[in-house]
Amino acid sequence: MRQSAQVFIALLLGMLLASCAPVHREPTFEVVSLAPEIDQSRPDRDMCSALSLTAADVASYFRLADEVDPETFHDQAVILPCSYKGSIKMSGQLRQYQIFAGGAAYLYDSNGLNKRYLCRQRCLDALPGLQ
Repeated sequence: MRQSAQVFIALLLGMLLASCAPVHREPTFEVVSLAPEIDQSRPDRDMCSALSLTAADVASYFRLADEVDPETFHDQAVILPCSYKGSIKMSGQLRQYQIFAGGAAYLYDSNGLNKRYLCRQRCLDALPGLQ
């Protein structure tokens, strides 16, 4: 009887501890707006006809791209004359984004958020319209 009580208490404690563990939830993404933008003053703008992103692509981008620090972004990002700009709700927070052909992006809001992203190989493989 004593051993079964100990087993019961151990199971009960295990369940209580498991219920205290943090729940990891994937962020939710809702693309609110999406519009292509081409810098007509740049001579290499002809390459922009191949850039094609959907709302689902934008959500996938932010799931797959790597957030990087400003120095890494400065060293590695290629800012091409074509991009998609718009708004996205990320876990309920409205933010603006700009995703450039080739995979560099900005994510920002009116509260001072200013993040930079690079779409590396796994991201580029998933989003062929970005290249």
